[in-house]
Amino acid sequence: MSEQNIVSNTGRQLFINTDTSKIFIGNNRYTSYPYNNSAYDDVTLTAGTLMGVVTATGWVIPLRSTASDGSQVPIGILAEDHIVDGGDLIDVSICVAGDIAADQIVFDLATDNLDTTISSRRIRDRIGADTVGIKLV
Repeated sequence: MSEQNIVSNTGRQLFINTDTSKIFIGNNRYTSYPYNNSAYDDVTLTAGTLMGVVTATGWVIPLRSTASDGSQVPIGILAEDHIVDGGDLIDVSICVAGDIAADQIVFDLATDNLDTTISSRRIRDRIGADTVGIKLV
């Protein structure tokens, strides 16, 4: 969670500096989702990774704009780093609402960014519309 410092409080106005060097800034809500590493090799998941859900299984995976299995739709941001052994199924915590530092979001594909278009909408717009209530700051 990021820190907030009150710079000035006049009784009528409040000025606050927010440290956005962290991913999760404030008012965040989290939900657990299953992640299945069906590969033989270990997988490293990085906090801040934009995640989607495979419609057929309900498992989360890092969002890829080129997918067509449902995982191209953002559902939230991975809350913690994980190293998942090959073949393991674990629950991961996903931030589904709250203020997120836009420049801290991690993408699985090097070609993806907040301005990548999926179904005629930029990822930045999809995050605001398709999640429970993530606000990019």
